[in-house]
Amino acid sequence: MVECLVDRLACREWGDRAAPGIVLWPGLGATGAYFASIAEALPGRGVAVDPPGFGRSPPLDACTYSGLVDLAAAVVGACGGRAMVGHSLGAHIAAGVACDPPRGLSAVVLIDGGFMDLERLAEVGMPATSGRAALISWLDANTPRFPSWDAAISGLAAMSAGQRTPALEAYVRDLLVEVDGEIRDLTPAARMADLILAVMRQDPRTVGPNLRVPTLLIACGKPDEHRATREQAWRSFAETSPLIELHVFDDWGHNPVLQDPATVTSVISGWLAQHL
Repeated sequence: MVECLVDRLACREWGDRAAPGIVLWPGLGATGAYFASIAEALPGRGVAVDPPGFGRSPPLDACTYSGLVDLAAAVVGACGGRAMVGHSLGAHIAAGVACDPPRGLSAVVLIDGGFMDLERLAEVGMPATSGRAALISWLDANTPRFPSWDAAISGLAAMSAGQRTPALEAYVRDLLVEVDGEIRDLTPAARMADLILAVMRQDPRTVGPNLRVPTLLIACGKPDEHRATREQAWRSFAETSPLIELHVFDDWGHNPVLQDPATVTSVISGWLAQHL
């Protein structure tokens, strides 16, 4: 793995630099280290991005959906990206890139983007319709805090239903910091709120019909208590375009890359082999 800068964004690359690029964009608050367990095994050169304002990448002056999509498209173009994989909020960004794909982009993979609007987010417990201040308070209150690195690694493994692995430990240490006797994420809640609002205000029903490349939507069935609301959203999105191929995994939670990296790698690699 090597680190580099692409259009001001910090990136990590795995694989042969002459191979086609697969750009990997993580979800809310995550860094490119999220993809370390799968990047090297994908059929190409994995390029994992620290999104603007997270990890080692500087924040945008103004966080907008179009600005994030333009920035991601620039990274895809600069890296010779043949495919893009986005997780969670990163899936929304990848879908936007697929609506006006850079030259050479042949496919996108959307890992549990959900594609819920603000109202559905409120149904599953995030106060996305209650205003920016309420969302900031909720995010700050729900930021995980741990008494030690051991507790943080074990806690993140449990939260993702995954195992303690070297890749998971490296991700936790990349994501969190130790301050005032606790281990936590120091990303301002306001920055995360602005990202959520910028992305989730984009109606998924206007994105799906504009997709221009084959798209794999990986939907995860857990947790059970939110399944009905989430399934309505992902199926509604999948129905907007014949280019979307929906794969539902009933036993996966929101972070399958951490929960079951071997199967995630196999699913993505097998599908990309048909489209690259």
